[in-house]
Amino acid sequence: MSEVQLKRFIVGVDGSDAGAAALRWTAQLAVRVGAEVLVVNAYQHPYAKVTRADRESRFDERSALLADEWVRPARDAGISVTTEVRLGDPRDVLATADDSEADLVVLGRTGQGGGPGFLHLGSVVEYIAHHTRVPLAVIPPYVSETVDRVVVGVDGSAESSAAVIWCADLVGSMDAEVVAVTVEAPYPEWVSSSVVEGSSRDLEQLIEEWVAPISETGVTVTPVVGRDLHPADGLIGVASARRGDLLIVGTRGAGGFSGLRLGGVAMKVLHRAAIPMVLVPPAS
Repeated sequence: MSEVQLKRFIVGVDGSDAGAAALRWTAQLAVRVGAEVLVVNAYQHPYAKVTRADRESRFDERSALLADEWVRPARDAGISVTTEVRLGDPRDVLATADDSEADLVVLGRTGQGGGPGFLHLGSVVEYIAHHTRVPLAVIPPYVSETVDRVVVGVDGSAESSAAVIWCADLVGSMDAEVVAVTVEAPYPEWVSSSVVEGSSRDLEQLIEEWVAPISETGVTVTPVVGRDLHPADGLIGVASARRGDLLIVGTRGAGGFSGLRLGGVAMKVLHRAAIPMVLVPPAS
């Protein structure tokens, strides 16, 4: 195992089952890699006009809920956590986290409750996926909380390289295996099977080059070439067939005044993945 690279995780909770699932998953991972956990609730006052005393009272109530009840899954896992209620829109609160504050932001994929309700895919989760400056883990409900097999999407791009480096930091500090997947575009019917087989072998060799940062940690990496599929379908299919516990995908750089960065592959995987996934933004 290499020196621990991932030192601090932020997990967003709101009192929902999804938030609790995200916290349980984060706690188990933190135990294995030796990371600290900061549990954050983003709180907005339900009324536009409120007295200062009422505002302070509501804030104290929310802080007590967070510290006493909502962090119970982490305490049950045997780790100590830091809690913090932050005033503001949860999209802004969590999307503005940077690498000086955390190495990973974690959210539950679905859920509601606790007032703000920021764990809905299609709203806050999707917004943060488009704008976060640090990797984002999205945790579906009812999934395994252990990470023993990691599936990472690779294609030799800068986005893929960022995902590989983050994956190396993760698995280098724990006992896990990695499946590296690239998806080849379908060939026309007139192309011979020998050409197709040769291309697949060439891609397996390229995968070995692309995942060198992971292999250098001593972790076993299995290359897989998918064919005749949309890349998102290939990634999801391999993750299912290989019984992956975590899927890691790189995202594009933010561009234009909207700041959107997720391409078709990452967004499709985000909406369909049945296992936890990490979206890794490009290095800044």
